[in-house]
Amino acid sequence: MVRNMTEGDPLKLILPFMVPLLIGNVFQQLYNIADIIIVGRTIGVNALAAVGATAPLLMGSRWLRASGTAPVILTVCAAVWR
Repeated sequence: MVRNMTEGDPLKLILPFMVPLLIGNVFQQLYNIADIIIVGRTIGVNALAAVGATAPLLMGSRWLRASGTAPVILTVCAAVWR
């Protein structure tokens, strides 16, 4: 089925694209929260600081995953923080 995205109600056209992205973002935030709780309780303060520092980078690099450059960026980030 071919859809013409230039005609019709914009909300009805955008909503099918928005919902999966929103659900993915919610699960990513839940993962980050669980990661912070587990690391903070088991490993310690320094590890918690590292998780807190890299969480925004991982969330920000999410759009790079489709292009395949995220592993390179994560490797560079890991080298810088060591």
